[in-house]
Parts: sequence; C-alpha cells; structure tokens
Amino acid sequence: MSLSLRSVVVALAFVASVTVASAQTAQKPAAAPSHLEAARELVVTSGLKRSFSNVIPDLMVQLYRNFSVTRPELAKDLKAVVEGNQDEFLAWDQEIVEVAANVYVLVMTEQEIKDAVTFFKSPIGKKFVEVQPTIFMNVGPVVDQWSKAISARMLERVRVEMKKKGHDF
Repeated sequence: MSLSLRSVVVALAFVASVTVASAQTAQKPAAAPSHLEAARELVVTSGLKRSFSNVIPDLMVQLYRNFSVTRPELAKDLKAVVEGNQDEFLAWDQEIVEVAANVYVLVMTEQEIKDAVTFFKSPIGKKFVEVQPTIFMNVGPVVDQWSKAISARMLERVRVEMKKKGHDF
C-alpha cells in the first residue's frame, strides 16, 4: 500500500474511532482498569499499533525537510534537535494506543477483548498479523483501481438516469 493510501486509511480509522468514542462516551461508564489493559494489549497484539508506527518518524522527516528547505542555514542544528528529541517524539505513539484502546472498550466487552487477544497470540493469529502488511500492499492498488472503475460506472449510471429526466449531465 502506498504511503499516501496507508496514511488515508489510518486517518480514516482514527476519525472513525474518535467519532465512535465521542458518540458513545456519554452512554457508557468508565471502563474497569483490567478492561482497558486488555484493550491496550489487543491494540498491540492485533497489529493495530504497528499501523501507526510510521506516523511519528514520517512527521519527523517531514518537519526536518520543510524547515531545512525554508531555512537551510538551520539544517544542521535542526537535524541535531530532531534527532536529540527522537525518543520523546517516538514515545508519543502511546497516545494513539490509548485512543484505540478506549474505542475497543466502548465496542467490545472485556471478555471479547481477552478472547481476541488469545486469538492474536495463537499461531494463526500471529500469522494473520504477520501477513497483513503484505495483504494491504497488494490490495491497496487494486482498491484504488476498483474505486476509479466504480466511480466511472456510477457517473455513467447517474448520467443515464438524469437524461431520462431531461437533464444533460
């Protein structure tokens, strides 16, 4: 899957998660600590955390590139500052783990989460997580082509129906 397509998928998943979380927060009491801990473990064992793993490094590279282009005289110091703060920046990925864990808590019981963790720790669950990047990499371009074809078919269908109503579209 291309970086931009993967970024879109991740962003959409995040927006959907935040939407679900905000919509259901008022309806459900705070989760038990064990429920939240199991959800954190599910974020990691399911491979979801891995899907966010390049976000912070990519942002660090982007920050360096953007500022070193506009302020080339600062490039050396900027590189040192970014690299010197790398550990702190990378630790911020725990924030998205918490968001995802809280969404799991909203939509799955503690037992369901524990069952899912058990699956992802099993040999087939580990294999499933292991092959996901390959699946996404191979399905991504096909999804892109498919969505373009669907868009063209939709447009053609709408044109036919609009023509029946006397509109050139």
